Amino acid sequence: MVVQRSVVQSRVFGELEVSEENIIFFEEGIPAFENLKKFVIIKEDESPFHWLQSIEDKDIAFVIINPFEIKPDYEFDLPDEVVSKLEIDSPQDVAVFCIVVIPEDVKQTRVNLKAPIIINVNKRKGMQYLLDDERYPLRYYLFENSNSNVQK
Repeated sequence: MVVQRSVVQSRVFGELEVSEENIIFFEEGIPAFENLKKFVIIKEDESPFHWLQSIEDKDIAFVIINPFEIKPDYEFDLPDEVVSKLEIDSPQDVAVFCIVVIPEDVKQTRVNLKAPIIINVNKRKGMQYLLDDERYPLRYYLFENSNSNVQK
């Protein structure tokens, strides 16, 4: 089996060689970036943070984190429509990430727990899904004393 590789430009990482089997397809894009469909996850060594890099636009890369690393009791149910759209057959197919916002004042770093990125790792399909769950805010602050994790 021959694995196709592509060279991708990234504003953050420069030139990257990406295997086609690592590209995740977002049929609907990501809200506000609906025109971008192909992304790859770039893992940082020894860091809980990763990057979701657009294949189509070198300037678009989101910092992401596995939400269970910062909030072990994070849980939600996916509706059948999402399970079907992503062709999920079992929980082992699923990886969950949340987008991190790192402002100039790093103490204000926050995670969007309200709209996780759901990825079927076997089918390489992803989507951002807005939870209908008041337990999780759009802005979950990573550091204590940073606005006490209230939703805004």
